[in-house]
Amino acid sequence: MEIGRRQITLGIVAAAVVLLAGAAGLKWSQSRGFDDLHQVLGRFPAEDAIVLHIDFAGIRKAGLLTASTVPLEAEYRQFLDGTGFDYRKDLDEVTASFSKSGNFFIARGRFNWRKLRDYAAKQGGSCYQDLCRMQGSQPERRISFLPLEPEVMALAVSTDDLAANQLTKPGGPVKADLPSEPVWVLVPGSMLRESAVMPPGMALMLSALKSADRLVVTVSPSGNALAAKMEATCQTQDDARVLASQLRTVTAKLKTAVAEDPRAQGDELVKVLAGGTFDDSGVRVNGQWPFSKELIASLTSGI
Repeated sequence: MEIGRRQITLGIVAAAVVLLAGAAGLKWSQSRGFDDLHQVLGRFPAEDAIVLHIDFAGIRKAGLLTASTVPLEAEYRQFLDGTGFDYRKDLDEVTASFSKSGNFFIARGRFNWRKLRDYAAKQGGSCYQDLCRMQGSQPERRISFLPLEPEVMALAVSTDDLAANQLTKPGGPVKADLPSEPVWVLVPGSMLRESAVMPPGMALMLSALKSADRLVVTVSPSGNALAAKMEATCQTQDDARVLASQLRTVTAKLKTAVAEDPRAQGDELVKVLAGGTFDDSGVRVNGQWPFSKELIASLTSGI
């Protein structure tokens, strides 16, 4: 079953808001390094994982989270009515790790804790001391969450309904360089070679990246528009040249699809990918896709 770009967007937003769905007995405490992303990432399970970071506060400053003129989805409207929470203005930052053992989130925001706790209870959840648990969309998806600080929440979606406890223990800080852009994704090569359900255009693009050892994708404002940039690291210079060539070939196929296939012409994501440019330098391949703010409005309309 294919997952459309709108479903992916809804999934990301849902992941961001579910983690806010309840906390008990919040107490002010000393800072535990949550301003430092290297420290934050040290709390996630030590295994190969896709890591995502979204600076919602930075995105707001760029004017990308403006109110939608499209009617809200019924479930999202129900959530807003029940909790008073709106990620467009109340969520500041989310860092997430997606791995075989589960999906883990650490987020900052401003929340009405009483309403969030009541909402969790209405959804069939329960809280004991600081830890709250509830059933996910499938039996094997157990959601657990708890406060790390008054405005810092931890969430886990896993077969273990106590998994959020893993995020309470600081680990060694991650030493790798991290992007400075407001939105970025880090993907190790092992995860690129995992089979995944993606939109057709994205699946085609990722098929060319399976030979990479590491992939970094960033999104940031660029003038009056946005720019998505990619850096893929390969084992050898020859591998990098081959990868750059493959990405150009894939892009050419997408351009042909946009020109000839009505379905592709109506897919904003495919049209963005078709505008990609690539070059290789040493063992690295760099790519860039410019896209407009209207694309963001399209992806987030009604939510």
